[in-house]
Amino acid sequence: MWDEGSARRLGETLRRLRNDRGLSQESLAYQAGITKNQLQLIEAGRASGRKEEVGPSNPRMATLSGLSNALGMSVAELLADARL
Repeated sequence: MWDEGSARRLGETLRRLRNDRGLSQESLAYQAGITKNQLQLIEAGRASGRKEEVGPSNPRMATLSGLSNALGMSVAELLADARL
């Protein structure tokens, strides 16, 4: 089940992997085909930057695929690393 804990684990994992590879948010987002703002929200585990809108991030498969490819891994490896 996808919940706030899942979104937070994915975000923390993405941040760690990005930092391990020496990538900025802007660089990873560009390589993944998403905006820097989208990556910031995913890393924060949030669906929106608006304070009144609460909920976990829930990225599409295409977004996960782009991020994992840019990090040099498969989606399955990314999700396993995040314990999802």
